[in-house]
Amino acid sequence: MKSIVAKALAVAAAMTLAACAVQPATHADLPLTVKTVAPDAWSVDAPKDTVDANAWWSQFGDPTMHRLVDIVLGDNLDVKAAVERVKQAQDITKQQRAALAPQLDAGATAAYERQNTPPPLGYVKKAGVGLTASWQPDVFGGERLAVLAAQAQATGRQSALNELRLALAANTAAAYIDLRWAQAQLQIINDNEQIRSRALKLTQERLQYGLSTQLDVARAQNQLQDLQAQTPKIRSDIQHDMSLIAVYAGRTPESVGSLLIDEARPIPVPAQSVPQTLPSEALLRRPDVRTAYATVEQRAAEVGVARADRYPKFRLSLSDGILASSYLGMPTLTDNLFSAALSATSPIFNAGRITAHIDENESRMRESQLGLQQTMLNALKDIEDTRSDLVNGDAQVAKLAGALDASGHALRLSNELYKGGASSFLDVLAAQEAYLRDAESLNQAKREHAQAAVALYRSLGGGWDAPADGDIAKTRPSTDVAAN
Repeated sequence: MKSIVAKALAVAAAMTLAACAVQPATHADLPLTVKTVAPDAWSVDAPKDTVDANAWWSQFGDPTMHRLVDIVLGDNLDVKAAVERVKQAQDITKQQRAALAPQLDAGATAAYERQNTPPPLGYVKKAGVGLTASWQPDVFGGERLAVLAAQAQATGRQSALNELRLALAANTAAAYIDLRWAQAQLQIINDNEQIRSRALKLTQERLQYGLSTQLDVARAQNQLQDLQAQTPKIRSDIQHDMSLIAVYAGRTPESVGSLLIDEARPIPVPAQSVPQTLPSEALLRRPDVRTAYATVEQRAAEVGVARADRYPKFRLSLSDGILASSYLGMPTLTDNLFSAALSATSPIFNAGRITAHIDENESRMRESQLGLQQTMLNALKDIEDTRSDLVNGDAQVAKLAGALDASGHALRLSNELYKGGASSFLDVLAAQEAYLRDAESLNQAKREHAQAAVALYRSLGGGWDAPADGDIAKTRPSTDVAAN
């Protein structure tokens, strides 16, 4: 009967202490916050398909690009440094959690010293060993809230790592597309250089027979040399893109040849459809949104830590050991050393320091909530813009492809008419300019279309699965730790 009463009293005491514990500042969880911001549907219509947003770089059908992104994600030095930051945050959480448990230390001492105070005179030998235990019971939950803040920081570091990985994957894909664009641009210049060289040769031959003028020859030379002047800049752009990809992959620019990207290939063509996802789902999977929400969780826990400073703090210390002393010419004496102490401190007057600290943390929490709102608004804008760019870019590529076919046909006709004397060389020059302009415009449109697809997948948070609603709820600093 006594044991039952003792257990009931212990449970009642535990429940009383749990009721006294300070809780984190209240705030809405992430799914509810997203629902208050996200619209029901996108404003820009786009073809939908079951496109996997994870490993989105494989949707371009370019094995080299796929391999490069995998290499960068595995070897990039910034990613490795971010992984270390995640480990540091996890270790900080372990340190904070260890403060909740008692601490046990062992000690030993040995001395051989001269005793000058009688009786008796002479040397004294002393030796002892003992244990010391100390514990700071977290009655009002300040230490538990510190654990919650550390957990939220670790969650934020992990989300920041995913955000960095997503950015690197997108930047690598963008650099690869720029490289293929520059290589295609160089090929366009080379092809048009051959066209203009043949035109120059034709004017020179016609000049010999009096069918052309020096003006036509000078114009042809000017057109050819203007075109050739673009080659050095394009070659420089190619080298810059290759060096950038090498650095992304954690390698020196000189080792870029090992990545097998120096051979010219077409610009990768993205899928014309977009993943089927709602605005709220897209926000939940974006790493930057989850990073911002982890900051809100951390600030909410820190508000609770600051509020807990208003209440008393307790400390329990226990020590026990044996001390043996031997005086010269006398038997050894032993003594059992035991002590127990319970101390408590409570703030009385601090000139408003604690209140100001609470206000500061509450303000920081409100700031983090505003930052989360702004992050979600920016995310929605990015997704809407990139959906529009992808849809309109596909139409632009189709139109410019038709324009290039027409200008190529016009160029062939102008050359034939000029050879037959039915047209002036100005018509040939105009056709050459139009063909070059349309070829460059189509190449640029393909580049922008591919870049729009990369930007869309990046804006959707593609590359890493978003946690389910239940998992998000588990990561939220709730009363699980604060009330235990």
